[in-house]
Amino acid sequence: MPTCQSQQTLTCLDKFGCPNGICPDFEIKRHDTRPPFIITVSDCDGPLDLTDTVVEVSMWAKAKLKRAVSDTDTYFKLSDDIGFEQSLVGDIIVVDRIRLPEQMLVIGHDEVNKYIQVQRGYNGSPVSSYKRNTGLRIFRVLNSVGETNMVMEDIEQVDGTTTNELTESQLIYYWQPNDTCLPGCYWFEFKLLKMAVADMLIFNPLNIVPTFTSVTPADAGCDLGSGVEWARRFPVQGDFLIKITDSPSKEGLQ
Repeated sequence: MPTCQSQQTLTCLDKFGCPNGICPDFEIKRHDTRPPFIITVSDCDGPLDLTDTVVEVSMWAKAKLKRAVSDTDTYFKLSDDIGFEQSLVGDIIVVDRIRLPEQMLVIGHDEVNKYIQVQRGYNGSPVSSYKRNTGLRIFRVLNSVGETNMVMEDIEQVDGTTTNELTESQLIYYWQPNDTCLPGCYWFEFKLLKMAVADMLIFNPLNIVPTFTSVTPADAGCDLGSGVEWARRFPVQGDFLIKITDSPSKEGLQ
């Protein structure tokens, strides 16, 4: 059996974007929505206090352009076709660029020639030309809402009294049918947002997505958005690797 390696040694991907020899952090069957993906979070002081926090999650496939793309092209091929099988109409492709990344909306597929058709400049992002092998992220899940859970237990003190203390904090994502409808490997991230109490009742994840319409700190993702005190992402290093395993009993074949 292959030995599991760290993500830093990632070199080769199969047609479904799965790296050789890397064990996934979570594996689920295609079309399944259970079990949820759950992680525990803590810092030097112990379990994190998740009071007045909300969780967003994103999951994406990695790809590269097979050939250069001009600012007028509306379809293209991916290097080694990696990522083609992991995209659906409605997915958002984001170009790997620090400032002003272009977003593209997937609107069609050429199943014979393996072309992806896109709407350029989605969400008002700037359209550019790109070189061969430019990196892309194909988002299957983008800023979807997760959940938090805090486990409290009665702990006996030295003087014989008990106090109710936080013993474990969890970030949870419950899979939606659209999340797991395509097999392959995806990269996953939790984003924990500390909200001002007054903003908890009106929180809308879409309000904190940068619009990338002008060269400002917000365009680079520096603006956390109204009512957000701080943000933390998990894992701290790299991203979780999620593997969706194909199933012979696909939905729609009954």
